[in-house]
Amino acid sequence: MEFGVVERIHYPAFTVIGKVGEGLAEEGASWVPPLWQLTNEHFEELGEVVPISEMTELHLWGLMSDTSSWLAPWQEVGRYLAGLEVPSNTPTPLGWTRWEMPAMEYLIVKTNEDTLAATMDNVFNEVMVTEGLQLVAAVQEYYEADFGPGEVVLYFPIAMN
Repeated sequence: MEFGVVERIHYPAFTVIGKVGEGLAEEGASWVPPLWQLTNEHFEELGEVVPISEMTELHLWGLMSDTSSWLAPWQEVGRYLAGLEVPSNTPTPLGWTRWEMPAMEYLIVKTNEDTLAATMDNVFNEVMVTEGLQLVAAVQEYYEADFGPGEVVLYFPIAMN
């Protein structure tokens, strides 16, 4: 995917198993990174339940939801699941959390820490306005194993036309 280019895709329903936490939305930078650290420290536990034959690539997700409404954008208190996309029949290990994500239409864009604010502003205030689109759920984060530090693909859920 080309850096900074906004694309529109349909992503089918998928399952993510990971470590979940919640905290004040405005303090996400303090409580989300430890979830990734915890996930990484216990990653071998997922290896024990995920059939290797079904995993050709690692799809890592940072999924978000408001605590008051499933998949709604964070308001005061948010939930975050740092985890791995797995086949839907994968059992959930003890101490892990499973989220079943519905099929959705998304605007996606690859960005990094340095351009994150400008990218968010562009999608919300330029692309979505120009195309008459509305956000229908929280923005999700997608990471590939070969991404550089701070690189992420943002998934903006939009209404299907």
